[in-house]
Amino acid sequence: MGDAAEKNMQLGAHLRRLREAEGHSIRGLAAAANVDATALSRIERGLVASPDPRTLYRLARALGIEVANLYEYAGYDLPGFAPYLRVKYDLPDEAIAQLEAHFELINERYRPDEGGGR
Repeated sequence: MGDAAEKNMQLGAHLRRLREAEGHSIRGLAAAANVDATALSRIERGLVASPDPRTLYRLARALGIEVANLYEYAGYDLPGFAPYLRVKYDLPDEAIAQLEAHFELINERYRPDEGGGR
């Protein structure tokens, strides 16, 4: 199975777990998210390459999770930390650089595949 097909399957399995944990049927979640039930079923089965980001956004909102959660599984690139900070907060460049450096230290410490403590 290729990387893209594997990503599609992972997204589908993740979405199904989230849906079931919330007690939604496919039709129930589709209605709550205002998306087509057939489209949701196809995403869950890993049959949709690059699902529409708007569909994932609606599903995330209906599930009460961050949309970045589904975007990451779908393989969509997310903005880096600095652009997020610039948009979210009115901070000077020096403060953003300090936050990025601190974030990198935390990331290195807790990243399991790099020998960090977890």
